[in-house]
Amino acid sequence: MENTVSPPAYNPYIDPQTGLPIQAPKPPAKDYELTVTTDIYGTTIRVKDAVKEEVIDSKELTRGDLEAKFTIPTNTDYIVEVEGYGNLQQIDSQKMEDDQTVELKLDLLFGSDFRELLKSATCLVQMPDGGFGSGFLYGDRQTIVTAAHCVAAKNVGDLTYTFFPDEDREVTFKDARLMFYDQKQDVAVLRLPEPVPADHYWLWSAGTATNGADVMVMGNPGRNGEYDPMYARTCKVADVRPDEFRLDVEIYPGYSGGPVVLEGTSEVIGIVSYKIIRSTDYQQLGYSFARSGDIAADAYEQWNSLATSDLQERSIERVEERYSREFGRHLANSTAAAYYGDSAVYTLICMSLTNDYRMYMIKKIASLPPLTLSQRNLVMRNAHKEYIKDVAPEIAEKVRERVSPKLRGTNVDKDHELVMADESVNEVVKKSLVKAREGYLELKEAAETIVKQDGGKDRSADEFEKYVVDLWSDVRFHSEEVLDSTASR
Repeated sequence: MENTVSPPAYNPYIDPQTGLPIQAPKPPAKDYELTVTTDIYGTTIRVKDAVKEEVIDSKELTRGDLEAKFTIPTNTDYIVEVEGYGNLQQIDSQKMEDDQTVELKLDLLFGSDFRELLKSATCLVQMPDGGFGSGFLYGDRQTIVTAAHCVAAKNVGDLTYTFFPDEDREVTFKDARLMFYDQKQDVAVLRLPEPVPADHYWLWSAGTATNGADVMVMGNPGRNGEYDPMYARTCKVADVRPDEFRLDVEIYPGYSGGPVVLEGTSEVIGIVSYKIIRSTDYQQLGYSFARSGDIAADAYEQWNSLATSDLQERSIERVEERYSREFGRHLANSTAAAYYGDSAVYTLICMSLTNDYRMYMIKKIASLPPLTLSQRNLVMRNAHKEYIKDVAPEIAEKVRERVSPKLRGTNVDKDHELVMADESVNEVVKKSLVKAREGYLELKEAAETIVKQDGGKDRSADEFEKYVVDLWSDVRFHSEEVLDSTASR
């Protein structure tokens, strides 16, 4: 029997040719998720290979995003950069050995940096008739949010939007389209034909107003029909109501349409508005209201959710067609509001003068030596003339200087003419507006000329006060007729 040698048993871990162990294949390198968070909307986040100094991935934050996610191979040495608005922050090289989260802030939400950032997002909105208000970039660099009463133009494309007005870096845009318009809510959203430069910030609505919250308001206050430089004010939320809240300081009309932003954040919680507080007391009218930022947020999201650009265009066409159809009614409403509010301001001027006059005469009487009745009457008549001639004009000028920023009707003459010429406005509304204007003009004259002559004689303080209060009552009555008839349906 022949001897045979059995072959060795099969071993999958041994190479049958060489008899050497087979090297097990290396498992594929695992990728990990890197999450980067920051504090400023619209920034660009980059992840770089620290060894090769090449960009692995880069993402620009959009809308309300403050974080971005990246897939990075294991053991990669990486660097994270956040860049935006002329600022760059970077972390030191790190090794990717697990899922990681990195927080990297630009730290621009405080002090002068925050004001400058907010200023770059805010614009001066100018109307064809010379009126002005404020607006701000929202959600991207092509969308403007403002107050509806600042969109006072038959052709919306005639409105202009100026960033950094009267500065070397001033830039102006026009021909915006109307995405959303709500007269009752006093909010409008418009779309510029092209984005503004990348160094302009934009805001986002991510928070809600709470009583006592510290906020910053940015806008273009003005006086005597001229806007002042862009200005920021700090204040507090005083009274939160559905879709609106009150501020604890008086905000002048030029701020209308400007953003109300939570201090230390880039969250816009409101849009500066104007609200008539109907009252027989001329001192109770308020200007310091803001509409909820959620109104603009909902309109922005709804428009952007439309599936195609054709649907977005048709949506804009519907909004603009309705706006054009109802323009006369909207303008009549805002004109009546101006008559109402400004008449209260002129009434305040007149009553301030009357009170000052009474105090002046009381002091004059107290300083007199013993006199006969005829001597006393002569001195008081001379004191009256002295006050009217020398004292009252100076007092009136100081009062006017203090209250002139509150006046809304700097272009009311042009607006009134447009309403009168608009065939879509019914005659009843026009007649009421004419009556309101008559009282408004008399009050304005009374405030500007101190005491109006009546039959060749000055009115007494009591007569003047009654005359002013009666005028204010007439303006209020006829303005309210217009406001009720033209309220948003």
